[in-house]
Amino acid sequence: MFVSITFFVYHCYLNNQVKSYLIQQGQEQLKEETGHLCAEVEMFLQKYIIITDHAKSNDNFINLAREIKSKDTKRQNPLFAKVTKQLLDICELDDNISQAFVAVTSTNDIITSEYEYDIYSGYELSQRQWYINTIKANKTTITTPYIDLITNKSAITIATPLKYGDEVLGAVGVDILIEDINNIMNEYSSKAGLDLGLIYDNGLVLYNAEYANKENTSKVYIQDLLDGELVKNILSGKSGMSRYNYNGKEMHISYRPIKNTNMIIITNISESKLIAPVDRIMHTNLLTLFVVTLIVTIFLYLLQKTISNPLIKICNELKNYTQNNSIDLPLEYLNRTDEIGVLSNGITFLLDEISKNTFKIEETNKELTQAKEKIRKDKILFETTIHSLGDAVISTDENGNVNIMNVLAQELTGWDIENARGKPFDEIFNIVNEFTRQKYPCPVKEVLKCGKKIELSENTILISTQGKEIPVEDSAAPIFDEQGIITGVVIVFRDYTEKKIKIDKISYLSYHDQLTDLHNRHFFEEKLNKIDTKENLPLSIIMLDVNGLKLTNDVFGHQTGDKLLQIISDVLKNNSRYNDVIARVGGDEFVLLLPKTSNAEAQKIVEHIYSETVNIQFNNIVVSVSMGCETKISCDQDIMKIFAKAEESMYRKKLIESQKMRNKTVQLIIKSLNGEDEEHKKNSEKISKTSLKIGKVLGLDKDLMAEIEMASLLHDIGNIAINSEILEKESTLTSVEYEEVKRHAEIGYQILKSVDTYTNLSDYVLSHHECWNGTGYPRGIKGEEIPLISRIIAVAAAFEAMISDRPYRVAHTKDDAINEIIKKSGTQFDPNIVKAFLKSLEE
Repeated sequence: MFVSITFFVYHCYLNNQVKSYLIQQGQEQLKEETGHLCAEVEMFLQKYIIITDHAKSNDNFINLAREIKSKDTKRQNPLFAKVTKQLLDICELDDNISQAFVAVTSTNDIITSEYEYDIYSGYELSQRQWYINTIKANKTTITTPYIDLITNKSAITIATPLKYGDEVLGAVGVDILIEDINNIMNEYSSKAGLDLGLIYDNGLVLYNAEYANKENTSKVYIQDLLDGELVKNILSGKSGMSRYNYNGKEMHISYRPIKNTNMIIITNISESKLIAPVDRIMHTNLLTLFVVTLIVTIFLYLLQKTISNPLIKICNELKNYTQNNSIDLPLEYLNRTDEIGVLSNGITFLLDEISKNTFKIEETNKELTQAKEKIRKDKILFETTIHSLGDAVISTDENGNVNIMNVLAQELTGWDIENARGKPFDEIFNIVNEFTRQKYPCPVKEVLKCGKKIELSENTILISTQGKEIPVEDSAAPIFDEQGIITGVVIVFRDYTEKKIKIDKISYLSYHDQLTDLHNRHFFEEKLNKIDTKENLPLSIIMLDVNGLKLTNDVFGHQTGDKLLQIISDVLKNNSRYNDVIARVGGDEFVLLLPKTSNAEAQKIVEHIYSETVNIQFNNIVVSVSMGCETKISCDQDIMKIFAKAEESMYRKKLIESQKMRNKTVQLIIKSLNGEDEEHKKNSEKISKTSLKIGKVLGLDKDLMAEIEMASLLHDIGNIAINSEILEKESTLTSVEYEEVKRHAEIGYQILKSVDTYTNLSDYVLSHHECWNGTGYPRGIKGEEIPLISRIIAVAAAFEAMISDRPYRVAHTKDDAINEIIKKSGTQFDPNIVKAFLKSLEE
């Protein structure tokens, strides 16, 4: 019965577990095989996709598609022979490419590798589905199978748009015969032993192992073979695994779309194949069961006769012993020399010994009770200590002597538990105040005294046996027994170093300016109240403002502006004393607090700062500051009024010094541009002369002529902030580089706008690249919205640019330049200005 039940359980296990396991493993293998096959087909198609993507950038293909005007004259184009030869080269790249072609939209024609090939009359390229899909998707596509017009075989097309800029000229592609993909499927089906399939995303079956070796010209769709829900999942574009019934057989199917294609790989296997090993095991086990059952039956008969019956008799006698304290075993059992005899004699002896030792057991129970109480107390102590194992833990007895330390406590104190056990707590836990260096009272003694939890004071330093100082925070709590009596103290502490560093860093950042590393306004306001005492009189305040910071930021960028602020902060540090306070209180404003400093001494510091800033050379920027100084000499004076007077004095100086600085900056930029590039200077002078000639023809007055002369000389002043490598680049500018160059008009505007002397010229510089039709930059204004002087400079600058050498080209002839300006009249240039320009040339 036992063997039968075991076999039944085993049979159920195989059915429920092993079969499930085999099905699960089979599904995983099926899924894996699908992935491998998908990858293999992807690799097969990917190389043709790469070939097609590479072909679309072929200049010959693009130029031929642009130049040919009809099918009849295409062979007259010199590029036609080259293109057919290159298409033939593409075909020869791989045996699986049946044809390579260029489809030309304008001529409704297909050019192939066969020089003499012409598409049949009535062929409409725009009606071909592969062409429609390719142009609509605007990327590389793979078509459904079709009968190729050239090879007359079933094929798929891999095609991609052929474009010139944004203009679609047609398409370029290759034809891959379906039989090449079928060969891959046949090889993989034979190797893996699976039913494979390849379908299009509309359900068309491209390959099926069942029809692989049969002649079958009719189209088969998966919708005709499988139920709707399964088909919906397969065509969803997602990978998956499903189970279904096909002709009465349970089947498992795995499906996976091929990346960047419209095709899907499917693999099938019947469930009977998956669980075949279980059926073989069951047949083997049935035979095994019969043999085992026969052997067990014989064994049980012998076991019952020699062992089971005597054991039952012995057990019954043992039951009687509990009632009458005696046992009566048959003499034949006691005389046996086998295990039954040994057991019978042993039980008899054992029962005799039990009676003798009963008294001894009762005495031992008393001792066990006492030991149990001690264990209970130790357990309470241990559980309390374990409760705080996340930090360093030390536990003491009621006398304050150490008895437990965890590993972290040993690391922090430098003591190991063997040496520390039994020693007073304050001997191993040496703590002092971080600042006064005074030793703290022993926390264990305080807990034993007050009977409640305590925590250490802030700024506590633990000194280890190696002399290492560690900031710590901790707490100490008493341990109570069941009667509420203190039996010890547990101390929990942790390394406070990282937390302290973070707190110190936060404190530092809250009082310092991150850019200049000077104190910030928050610190200054607190310090001003503290330093405003009688002991610090006379107390001087210097307010400082950086002139032209906004101009620097607008023209040269905020990084340059930040560097300027750092330079000024270094100057202030160099001219300050130990007790002086320097703070950055605004974007471009600094303040110096000078305790015990008279106004005369403060003025000397101001002079030193002015002297040092004047000598600073920083790119093309004039480093300039404006400062105001005021001194508090008596306690009756309000420090905020002193601060206000210093600030007012600074702003008065800034009104004058700021304009001077900006004017110097413009002069420095002009000098820098002309000094670094003599050609730039000559070009600017030529543009100025040409502009004046146009103005003269237009009959402009004397003031406007003066503005024309100055504006034309300064029209490219914004180039100072443009990377010289871009301005001097010999090849064509990238789109990013061109956008950078276009910034020079706005930069020039910002420079001139900041200086009163040149403000009236700033709009002319801003607009000298605007076009008459509104396609210029930076604002896209048009017509007479563009200032007259800007329109004059635009013509003069364009003419001089064309007849001058440039890094990326040689100069045009004057006739070519004049023709180009005439050509752009009414679009880029004002027609009236062009007429005046031409008249000035005649004169």
